[in-house]
Amino acid sequence: MKSLYKKNDIHQILDEYKLDIELKRHMLRVSQYAKLLGELMCLEKEKIVLLEEGALLHDIGKQLIDKWLLDKPSKLTLEEFKIVQNHCKLGLKILNKRYQKKEIENIVLLHHEKWDGTGYPFGLKRYNIPIEARIVSVVDCYDALITDRIYKKKVSHEEAIEILKKESGKSFDPDMISIFEIFENNFKQILEKSNENKG
Repeated sequence: MKSLYKKNDIHQILDEYKLDIELKRHMLRVSQYAKLLGELMCLEKEKIVLLEEGALLHDIGKQLIDKWLLDKPSKLTLEEFKIVQNHCKLGLKILNKRYQKKEIENIVLLHHEKWDGTGYPFGLKRYNIPIEARIVSVVDCYDALITDRIYKKKVSHEEAIEILKKESGKSFDPDMISIFEIFENNFKQILEKSNENKG
């Protein structure tokens, strides 16, 4: 299956919306992790293409959230957290101005849904969450854990794996966490390569 749009087009979108460098790097890494997890789960090639592209755009809605709020070093208030949560719906609005592909829309809108139904924006549960969104949920969390943010310090790869395992069956699809754990070194290699390139 051909890509929905060329890789250069995707990077033009990211540049157009003036995302900061760290957010762009996060989205690039999540796209790589998502592609790997999709391959390990033996998804069809066309699904993997859409998974990779959707993951690369998953946080595009943060462009419409005030940067000071995204970078706030202290804990968000309930009202502030609700504003940040809205980045999923805002991302879908951005996406629909150009592209309409269900799998990519699912990723952008639903990547913060949780296996046990405590996520957002709709509180979907288990297999009601599309598989592509469940995949990005796992790898998005992994990347957030192993990356320094203004409001938190990163943890090691090994610590991140333990956190993901604790959230298996709560935040995440347990089958995906099992696969992630078995092939954890593959994900660690992507992380190490990314760190080398950044350096």
